[in-house]
Amino acid sequence: MRIGIALPNYGPLAAPDLLARLAREAEALGVDSVWVSDHLVAPRDTRSVYPYDRRPDARPGDMAVIERFFEPTVTLAFLAGHTSRVRLGVSAYVLPYRNPVVTAKQIATLDVLSRGRAILAIGTGWLREEFEALGVPFAGRGLRTDEYLAVCRALWRGGDAEFEGSCYRLPPVRTGPAPVQQPHPPLWIAGNSTAAMERAARTGDGWHAIDLAPAELAPRVATLRRRIAAHGRRPDDVAVSLRKGVLVGTDGSRPLYGDAAKVRRDLDAYREAGLDYLVVGLRQAKSADELSRAIGDVVAAIGR
Repeated sequence: MRIGIALPNYGPLAAPDLLARLAREAEALGVDSVWVSDHLVAPRDTRSVYPYDRRPDARPGDMAVIERFFEPTVTLAFLAGHTSRVRLGVSAYVLPYRNPVVTAKQIATLDVLSRGRAILAIGTGWLREEFEALGVPFAGRGLRTDEYLAVCRALWRGGDAEFEGSCYRLPPVRTGPAPVQQPHPPLWIAGNSTAAMERAARTGDGWHAIDLAPAELAPRVATLRRRIAAHGRRPDDVAVSLRKGVLVGTDGSRPLYGDAAKVRRDLDAYREAGLDYLVVGLRQAKSADELSRAIGDVVAAIGR
């Protein structure tokens, strides 16, 4: 199982020097990848509820936490210049927010400038009010995601590219550079829904689950593999990845919380459930040094 670390590209501690420091430290410790998140604006009045909120009284959150938010592709390009090996990912990149030609150009450029280190976990989005602020329809975002993916793939192939769909029309064009990773950087489909799993089985290079325990992950992996086969693909065509909010903590009742021995037992359970790649978040911290120590704690807990 490979391990990635989610860096804080938003909130009060997000700053160029700290992000560069954490990325270099993760690389030096042998971590496979570093990840950032994606939001563009923070709506003032929000009715949407985060779909992965596990609280029994889940309710709209305080959007102030995403007011100061570094754009993910620019942030990863910056981190590419401060690292040499570690892979660079977005979890999750909300594809229907943006024009697909711009997305294809930015991701190809990032992949070339980083010498083939980009990974993209793609989501359809959940914050209706953010879609409204961007002038993008919230309804039909799944179809829009599928069509935008098709546009990106057509552009990344090189040569003449064109597309005719319900949401987007691309006349014949050419663009470069092509991504270093061919035919394109890994495209993981993010989300726990049936639609996300079906999209991953049909067209993704991976499925990117969010905050599932091993017992929750295992039956979904079994379903995913059946759907992969139904689309005439092999199980190893689609990697199984998971983003977990916090790895090192004090609550031993939850997966990947507790002392190092328990964390390792939970990691074994995730492996048995079919997990190939784990992206872990850092515990909440009040200083740069605390975040730095958290990376060391994560690596120590998983025995890298």
